[in-house]
Amino acid sequence: MDFNHPDLQKIDNLIKQSKRILIIPHKSPDGDTIGASLAMYQVLRGMDKDVDVICTDPAPEEFTFLPNIEFLQVGEPTLDYDAYFILDAGAIYLTGFHESHPKLFDKSLEVVNIDHHQSNDYYGKYNIVEKETASATIVIYKMFMELGYPIDRYTATCLLTGIYTDTGSFMHSNTSSEVFRVASRLMAKGANFRSISKEIFNTTKISTMRLWGRVMRKINKTPEGIAMSVVKQKDFDDTGADYSEMTGVVDYINSVPGAQYSVILTEKGGKVKGSLRTLKEEVDVAKIASDFGGGGHTKAAGFTIPGKLQKEVRWKVVE
Repeated sequence: MDFNHPDLQKIDNLIKQSKRILIIPHKSPDGDTIGASLAMYQVLRGMDKDVDVICTDPAPEEFTFLPNIEFLQVGEPTLDYDAYFILDAGAIYLTGFHESHPKLFDKSLEVVNIDHHQSNDYYGKYNIVEKETASATIVIYKMFMELGYPIDRYTATCLLTGIYTDTGSFMHSNTSSEVFRVASRLMAKGANFRSISKEIFNTTKISTMRLWGRVMRKINKTPEGIAMSVVKQKDFDDTGADYSEMTGVVDYINSVPGAQYSVILTEKGGKVKGSLRTLKEEVDVAKIASDFGGGGHTKAAGFTIPGKLQKEVRWKVVE
């Protein structure tokens, strides 16, 4: 695999010279950012580094099987580390620390930005961004291999988790030959594929089923071919579901026949999050998301704006 980045050797030197390292997953963490963070934690701890993993939000319950998950802290970081790794965050606001810790993004600190989103604006002092790669964990796998860092079975399980989730269990359009090649190599290194598939895609809580049922009941297809559904705060309250249980449901909305793209609007804490997906080659949902200050990939993107959802009914007379 060709992996030649100008900052790669600088990052290697930074790791070797650092004693205390902070790893930051993005807010509302998913399998890719969690897998990337815990894999890096495992490798850096093996190099006798003092490592912390701090996120603004807790990991969803389905990831409790992952090695080192108990070391993922929820809170606010200090800025007295020797190096900072921000993983799988396509924009600074996705860290959740852009307002409280602006110094992380002024390039005065030793910040390493490792990502795969097309919307990434290279906010780190050092950047490894592969915008055509299916997951951040694949980027980290290639970095580890290039630098000769060891990948044990725990690291392999974390990395494969990120690949498995970001490709929708190998069903999304970003599932490439590279995805299968890296996945097979990680399994050869001892990745626990059985646990990954069972815990993430074959275990569903009753609250999740109830929440998804409400999402499905509200599906509407607009005249423009947009398959849409909404989730209000009341839906979370009534079903007892957590926000993290929304993961994956937008892909079901995306399967509506004839849809140009799908979108789910979700209320959370005085804000509305939009999740967009498409299977159409001619549609770029990242561009749509950018109109609302968001971003992502061509086929999967999102945005967050202040506000709440309010139903509007329109009538017209036809002959």
